[in-house]
Amino acid sequence: MLEGYEKDRDGVIKKTNAPSPAYDEEYVKNYYSVNGAIAEELSCLRLGLLLGSLNQSVNKLLDIGYGNGGFLKRASRVIKDCYGYDVSPRFPLPENIRQTNSLTGEFYDVVTLFNSLEHMPDIDFVSDLQCRYVVITVPWCHYFSDDWFDSWKHRKPDEHVWHFNDESLTRFMNSKGYSILHTSNAEDSLRGEPLGYPSYLTSVFKKG
Repeated sequence: MLEGYEKDRDGVIKKTNAPSPAYDEEYVKNYYSVNGAIAEELSCLRLGLLLGSLNQSVNKLLDIGYGNGGFLKRASRVIKDCYGYDVSPRFPLPENIRQTNSLTGEFYDVVTLFNSLEHMPDIDFVSDLQCRYVVITVPWCHYFSDDWFDSWKHRKPDEHVWHFNDESLTRFMNSKGYSILHTSNAEDSLRGEPLGYPSYLTSVFKKG
């Protein structure tokens, strides 16, 4: 294991000296300036995967780490009640989307974490989410070797605390009371590079 990292019993890799970056307006702007060209397509892909995987109506949704609110704006066209939570809510949300300061204060049909779980200093909160389903997208960490991990573009030691593969994410969520419904690398169709292995992991979980 690369120095500065450890693996827990679920196989999740954690940075031992967790960073405390400022996810301010400048950070969000820079993120979307790099990914802006595919942002709208990505929101559509995520919404389609969510609804297709569940194959049922969704009336209330919480997006954790909503950034500029792009996914929520798209989701609110077909989901009646949409909420957003962010540690740095710099971008105003439309009037039909409500912002919340609590992760566990209300019940939601679906909670989404698109490229946000890996940033959080503590991820045990997922066991306390009041919801039916959770949808998560994270960078897919294969950890082929220390050298691979050291040069992996998603390691981002100043931002990312946690690293998952499909097995470790499933084991972690199982330990928090969830069962796996769907796993894919669907986002690679928009964001990926021809690496020969999946780059982005998306998993859908059912609580209980």
